[in-house]
Amino acid sequence: MMAKVDQFYISEELIKIFKSSKKFFTNLESLDLKVSYKNDDSPLTILDTEVDNFIRKELKKIRKDFSFISEEISQEQTNSKYTWIIDPIDGTKELINGSDDFTLNIALIYNQTPILGGIYQPMKDTIFLGGSNLPPKKIIDEKTLSLSHKNNQICNVLISKSHSNKEEKDFCAKVMSKFKGSKVIQMGSSLKFCRMCEGIADLYPRFGDIYSWDIAAGHAILKAFGGDILDLDFKEISYDMKEKQLIKGFFAFSNENKLDLLRQIHS
Repeated sequence: MMAKVDQFYISEELIKIFKSSKKFFTNLESLDLKVSYKNDDSPLTILDTEVDNFIRKELKKIRKDFSFISEEISQEQTNSKYTWIIDPIDGTKELINGSDDFTLNIALIYNQTPILGGIYQPMKDTIFLGGSNLPPKKIIDEKTLSLSHKNNQICNVLISKSHSNKEEKDFCAKVMSKFKGSKVIQMGSSLKFCRMCEGIADLYPRFGDIYSWDIAAGHAILKAFGGDILDLDFKEISYDMKEKQLIKGFFAFSNENKLDLLRQIHS
């Protein structure tokens, strides 16, 4: 049975949370980010912690009974079948390096499935939203744009700016050989899912480990768009909410036609 929550109402609340979070990113040039490193050598700044605390506090105003899991905290478990997955800053390396390719990610999970997602790029004041009962949309300042599938004749492929490996580059070469004029786009953070929903790219392979909070929001929006994310065996990804849930690679695609292409290339 599909989740019975008002996704439109929740999405409007997410917009308010994202807009309010913009205050953390003003005057970044003069801010001491106080960079430290976690056990996996990923960077952590004071903003990661501050934004995480702010988002969790605001989400609890929507529903106090939902569970939480975040990159920066241990899991907060309740008896609810709903769980928020938060990445307060996805693309911390980009933030530290002065790039604006970082995002705030919020996803709502029901019975191990992402049903609603929001991604915010604060330096562009741009929000992407979508869910099982919420058509995907992009909000720039106060302007809302619907996102709909484009039947691209080329096939641009997205890979990570800082985590790409030889297997991913070999995969891209196979796609480029089939679709002349296509290109490989390297980007940071979950903006890659947003570019797929804008029709800028159609595939995003990941042949390395990644965590649930890195993809859950993008997964929900991409599913609303008509695409999906599957594991490397082309099976559904289950968000079982184990603490620090590790996902051992995936294929993201914009539509069923591109899934057929994926199967051909990866067979």
